[in-house]
Amino acid sequence: MAPLRPLYIYLLLWSVFALALLCALRFGTAQMSAEALLHGDAGLLSARGFRALCAMAVGAALAVSGLMLQSLTGNPLADPGITGINAGAALMAVATAQFVPSASAGMVMVSAIAGAGLAGLALWLLAGGDAGLGGEGIALRLPLAGLAIEALCLSLAMMLILTDAQSQARYLHWISGAIPPVSRGEAVPLLTICGALVAGIFLCNRLALLTLGADQSHSLGRNPRVTISLTLALVTVLSGASVAIVGPIAFLGLLVPFVARGLAGPALRRAYGYCVPLGAAVLMASDVAGRVIVRPGEIDAGLILAMFGGVGLVMVLTRLLPRGAGVRT
Repeated sequence: MAPLRPLYIYLLLWSVFALALLCALRFGTAQMSAEALLHGDAGLLSARGFRALCAMAVGAALAVSGLMLQSLTGNPLADPGITGINAGAALMAVATAQFVPSASAGMVMVSAIAGAGLAGLALWLLAGGDAGLGGEGIALRLPLAGLAIEALCLSLAMMLILTDAQSQARYLHWISGAIPPVSRGEAVPLLTICGALVAGIFLCNRLALLTLGADQSHSLGRNPRVTISLTLALVTVLSGASVAIVGPIAFLGLLVPFVARGLAGPALRRAYGYCVPLGAAVLMASDVAGRVIVRPGEIDAGLILAMFGGVGLVMVLTRLLPRGAGVRT
């Protein structure tokens, strides 16, 4: 029966995903009955469907980003939010929108990806990462370097937003992690996320070899520098495209991979498969909770995740620290 266990987990996670999707379509500031969901207001259903699509794509992207970053660095606390990668993307997106008012959604996304890449590069260098070693030895320095980058980038982004009235109206909710209620050019980032998620599947084997050691990876014909570059590029694209849609969301990329790796064990590709439905379900559920808790008002999904994510981080630390957090497993 042991070989069937992963199948049961897949079915459970996709069932949770389906339940979260149903709740995202039915519940909100205006509640829909089951009958209305099937035969009711097409406009309302379409708007909620788009909102759920954004949440599921971003949730999966952030969860996968966290998983790949944790596997690359050997640090179970690595996360695009905590390490400042999302903050770098947010800063570049806000700067582009403010200084180039005519910028298209695609241009803003490219800027966000560039900002994520620069923040990731700064993180790698400040933490002492060596492209030839696969990140060995950087695990303990990574969170400190990430916190410094996050604080700097988010403070600059908030400064840009608060000094302009139009930016305040447009970006205050966005930087808190608000899921867009209507389409404003999110098609390009959504397609980018889908393509990157598919590409990430083929990167899992290379990254799994690298976790065994740079020498082992090289002896099996996988250049460690190429693997590191591809992994950082994947994390950059997924994080930048996600930030372009919903802003810099923290904790999801830390907690979901922690659960996925606990269920999958050392099998990276299996953990990858678990992260996709689980990350999507978590962000959709957070968005639904934000819509119904203070009805008819809303709490942004990023704030809901921050509230519960802080508690989750304490639980993760409580479990990891006695085992020696920061050591590659």
